[in-house]
Order: sequence, then structure tokens, then C-alpha cells
Amino acid sequence: MRWKLSLLAWIVFSNAACAEEFSVEIKRERAFGYFVGDLVRAVVEIRGPVEGELLRSSLPQPASLSLSLDLREVSPTEEFVEGATRVWRLRLTYQNFYAALDVRSIEVPAFELSFEVSGARRLVSAPAWRFSVAPLREIVLERKESGQEYLRPDPGVDFVDGSPTFWLAFSSAALSALLCIMVAWDRGWAPFHRRSSRVFAGAARKLEALRRRRDAIEATPQAMRELHRAFDAAAGKRILAGDLEEFFLSRPEFDRQRCTTERFYSVSEKMFFGGEKGPRCAEVSLSELIAFAKALAQRERAG
Repeated sequence: MRWKLSLLAWIVFSNAACAEEFSVEIKRERAFGYFVGDLVRAVVEIRGPVEGELLRSSLPQPASLSLSLDLREVSPTEEFVEGATRVWRLRLTYQNFYAALDVRSIEVPAFELSFEVSGARRLVSAPAWRFSVAPLREIVLERKESGQEYLRPDPGVDFVDGSPTFWLAFSSAALSALLCIMVAWDRGWAPFHRRSSRVFAGAARKLEALRRRRDAIEATPQAMRELHRAFDAAAGKRILAGDLEEFFLSRPEFDRQRCTTERFYSVSEKMFFGGEKGPRCAEVSLSELIAFAKALAQRERAG
């Protein structure tokens, strides 16, 4: 009989010790001052043995707890060791839907968490707690002579004048378009690349295209023809080597390229009118013609 009493005492003591292994504390954001629709936040702090592990599957799931209270979010934010004790902190967010007519106390129901300690499972209960809700209006309204006096007037509508912003945006867009057109005109970009004042810029682009599409030796005569057309367009008439002096007088911006131009016409005369064909008479390369065209285009743009 004595051993049975000893065993019973040991079981009671063990259960009491296990119950005292964990402690739970509810830390509320505040206990009062909530209205319908407000979020109610609290932190559940559990202290237990260092070897304990929280079973995440036992965490409460967001759901409707009653007609007027929902659990919106559960977040186990912190877990750390403090001396010989492990501390778990759960952040809970509830939402109140109770439209109170007077100050009332709403109960947040208790829930249980499961912990595993040395291979054994322990159930720890987080106790229920309460918070107070307040009405949005008074219960009995002051008597008015007319029912219209109970209604608040609609707030006035502030119309924002968008004209300044519109005209600023329109002016900025117009100025940007004008600047782009001016740059395209100055650089001889499409659709201004065919105008007479940018004929050498167009010739330079054609020569670059010839270098990409054809063999350099075969492209040289065609490149010289393109430069002849550019000189004719710049002068407004067809010019030959004997007309260069008149050309430089009418277009003085090209005077810096006089020597190169005279050499070009000399080589052209030998190639097209000297009776010699092919690469043997090609005293100028396609790369030199391209560099010559670009130099003329630069002088054309500067003039």
C-alpha cells in the first residue's frame, strides 16, 4: 500500500512540474479604445525549457473566431534563449467587427500550442483575454426640429485646375520635338538627308554602305561617282576639274579641302577619261574616299 501511495505522489508531482515548465504571458497593445473595423494586436510570450521545440502545426490559423472577431495574422517573430529558458514570441493580429452601441468588453478566446520536450509532447494553453470597444456615435441623439438637421452636409468638392500642368507638358513636348527636328536638320538625318545643303553627309552614308555590300576595289569607281554627284549637287551644276576655282569661290567653307579635292578630280580624270581601267589606276582607296566624304560633310555642317 505504501508503494502505491508513493507512486501516486510521484505522478502528481511530475504532472505539477510539467505544468510549471511553461509560462504564458499576453502583452496587449492596449486594452481599450477600439472601434468597429480596428486591428487589435497582441504578443503571446511563452517561456519554457531550452530543449523545447514549438510545433508550428499547432499555431492558430487565421480564421473567423466569432461573428464579430477575426484572427487576421499569426507570426512567430522571435525565438531566443535567456539563461536556462527558451522564449517564444507570437505576434497576433485580430480585427474587430462589433458595432458597439455602448462600451463593451470583447473576449479573445484561448488556444493551445504544442511543444516537444525530450521526445515528449506538451500542450500549453494561451489564456483568453479581453479588450474594450467603444461606439462611434451616441445612443440617444439630441432632438432636432427637422429630420434634415440630423444629416451632415456633403463635403465640398475641390476641383483641381489641370490647365497649367497640361500646357506645361504640351510646351515641353513641343520644345523637345522642335529640338529633335533642329538636330536632325543640322546633322542631315532622315528625312532631311536628301536636302542640298547636306549632300556630302548623304554621300558619306552611301560610301559606307558600299564598303559593307561590295568588294573594296569594285566599289571604288561607284564611290567616286557618288562623290561627283555630291559635288554637282553642292555647286548646283555639273563641275569638272577646271570649274573647281569657281566652286571654291561660291562655297568657301570647302576651301580647307582644296588640295584633297583637286587630287580627287585628278585621280577621277585618270580613271574615267585616261583610258586605264581597273585597280592599276586606282590611286585612291575606298577608305580614303570615305574619309574625304566625311571631312566634306563636316565642313558642310560647319558652314
